[in-house]
Amino acid sequence: MRVNLILIVGLILLLSLILGRLVNKFKLPAVPGYLIAGVLLGPSISKIMSQDIIHQLKPINGIALGIIALIIGGEFSLKSIKKLGKSLLFIGVFEILGAVALVTVVMMTIVNDLPLALLLGGLAAATAPAATVAVIKESRASGELTDSLLGIVALDDMLGIITFGIITAVVKTMVSGGEGTTSILSMLKTPFIEITGSILLGAVIGYVVSYFLNKINSEKNLLALILGSIFLASGVADLFELSPILTNMASGAVIRNVSSRHKKVFNLIEGIEIPIFITFFALAGARFELHRLTEIGFIGLIYATTRVIGKVLGTYLGGKLGDVSPTVRKYLGMCLMPQAGVAVGLIIIAQHTYPEASSFILNTLLTSVMISALVGPVLSRIALVKAGEVRSNPENIKKSG
Repeated sequence: MRVNLILIVGLILLLSLILGRLVNKFKLPAVPGYLIAGVLLGPSISKIMSQDIIHQLKPINGIALGIIALIIGGEFSLKSIKKLGKSLLFIGVFEILGAVALVTVVMMTIVNDLPLALLLGGLAAATAPAATVAVIKESRASGELTDSLLGIVALDDMLGIITFGIITAVVKTMVSGGEGTTSILSMLKTPFIEITGSILLGAVIGYVVSYFLNKINSEKNLLALILGSIFLASGVADLFELSPILTNMASGAVIRNVSSRHKKVFNLIEGIEIPIFITFFALAGARFELHRLTEIGFIGLIYATTRVIGKVLGTYLGGKLGDVSPTVRKYLGMCLMPQAGVAVGLIIIAQHTYPEASSFILNTLLTSVMISALVGPVLSRIALVKAGEVRSNPENIKKSG
């Protein structure tokens, strides 16, 4: 079995890399290629990866989620947040609330299951900043909309994870509390304890790591320190029923704002993250049930459409309250459709929170991720062009489309 696992991991990495590069040639992010590799290797098609093998590779999910969360926390610079001002904070909050609320309501009408609808709504919050930033760079865009977009993607995943943390804690209480016995107070108390405890634990670990960063010069030892802190944060959080994602995110935020060597830390992580992320996304794709595509595909389409409408409406309302320009209010929401890394990670938590709907959650969200990966960059480019912020010549725009 050990030999089989080594062989499987080799196939995952190589096939995912090939398909990721192939997808890149169509000006799309590589994540759909990794997911497709998983589908091809998984039980739905070739059956090279059985359910047993997928289960044995499960620890990779925890490692990937910890790294993703630490990197997101590392984007949280207090100086940058202060520069954003209240206008973008309004937009960030309302575009997430818009997506969560609208998706929850629409999904409730389809599934008639409040815990499931809430989880699906919570999963709608996060975006994929890498895809958005890639479109900006490719289009050589600059201007007010571009600046606002870059500011929002830095906040979006952090706010999305916190929102999802609140929702999952509420759902846990709803599912385990029994009908008629769950009070509003207990539903609010549980997420408060989980989120507060996770942030405090992460902050402590982040401060300890920041202290030792100044004592270690060897890059290899630094990398061991960071990986050890990720494993420790995830393990302790899981032991005390806290959120490993929030814990690592808080740890990354503290390192970013406390340590003078934070750039070194995150540069080291970049050197090891790709193979872990590739395997992580491929394993998610392997769990996708292709035979349910006709059943779930339409729901996934509704989900993806509702999500982007919610973000557009939320952005417009937040922009009104934050008094931003009409251009930003009108087009920013269109740029927030891409959905990949964080959302795929949160799927695992949602499945664990409500295992009765595990298959439905996975298939609906992966369908949405695929749709958003195809349509999201196109919408972002259209919005930037209509806002008059694309500086590329017409030929380059045509090629990038």
